[in-house]
Amino acid sequence: MQNFIKLGISIGDPNGIGPEIILKALSEEDSLNDIIPIIYSELEIIKFYLNHLTIKADLNIIDDPLKAKYGHLNIYQLSNSNFKIDFGKQKKESAQVAFKSLSKASEHTLKNLIDGIVTAPIDKNTIQGHNFDFSGHTEYFTSIASRSQSLMLMAHRKLKVGIVTNHLSIDQVSKAITVGAILNKISLMDDSLKRDFKIKNPKIGLLGLNPHSGDGGLIGQQEVKIIHPAIQQAIEKGFNVLGPFPADGFFASENYKEYDGVLGMYHDQGLTPFKILSKNQGVNFTAGLPIIRTSPDHGTAYDIAGKNKASFISFKNAMLLAKQIYLNRSKD
Repeated sequence: MQNFIKLGISIGDPNGIGPEIILKALSEEDSLNDIIPIIYSELEIIKFYLNHLTIKADLNIIDDPLKAKYGHLNIYQLSNSNFKIDFGKQKKESAQVAFKSLSKASEHTLKNLIDGIVTAPIDKNTIQGHNFDFSGHTEYFTSIASRSQSLMLMAHRKLKVGIVTNHLSIDQVSKAITVGAILNKISLMDDSLKRDFKIKNPKIGLLGLNPHSGDGGLIGQQEVKIIHPAIQQAIEKGFNVLGPFPADGFFASENYKEYDGVLGMYHDQGLTPFKILSKNQGVNFTAGLPIIRTSPDHGTAYDIAGKNKASFISFKNAMLLAKQIYLNRSKD
């Protein structure tokens, strides 16, 4: 008997490229191998994009995830708001549609009505409100899953890059780098590499915060006073972790290939080399949660919205990774 995996898909900002990459990915047969996708959306938005992209699909309109069918474009129909697509425009109305989709898909994920969720990009500015007061999807899912911490883990083939601090301004980063914070993220990465990626004894490379990893204290004290002690404590706890390494040389010399996971200190330090190396085909996975949430590694791309230019590869990979993590966790 074939075992199917139900993945909920939040539509993202409908004025961005979210609906386009979703429908393009789902029109690829190999994207749906054992996956039953459920798009949480107003029906008219899906119909508009199918017509705009000239994609034919066998629609299955549902009000219960149990009614989803394999080989169909399952639409969990949200209430119609008479929203009109306005390509590339930041609007509160489109953000409200995005949140409605995200909220319902998240609810079904938490209730185990679906096996995981793949989120299309939202506009983090316009979506802010009394229902969404977070700097991004990562923080939102950490909160609704009732966890104090999670790990933003970028994945592409053998490359896995996590970060100690998520969506923080540069002037806040150094204050957030503590021994406790580093140890927590090392633990989350180690656990995820073992559980979600089935790596038995993961080797983790830790990046420094300052240029040249501080040059022994000449350029900042964080490596000497915080990062080195955190590494030592991690080793004492049984984690296989080395560092801290200067970020530029670590990636330029391809030293990252010797490690199962790389842990950077802040957002751009980890994500910039990751996106260059993965060539915009990578996946953002929120590790450390009881639920499975993945997403493409890019944003709303308003500048190309409606032009049929958006690549669906990262979104497709996000679906496939969610499926693989589900299967790996099922082996526990």
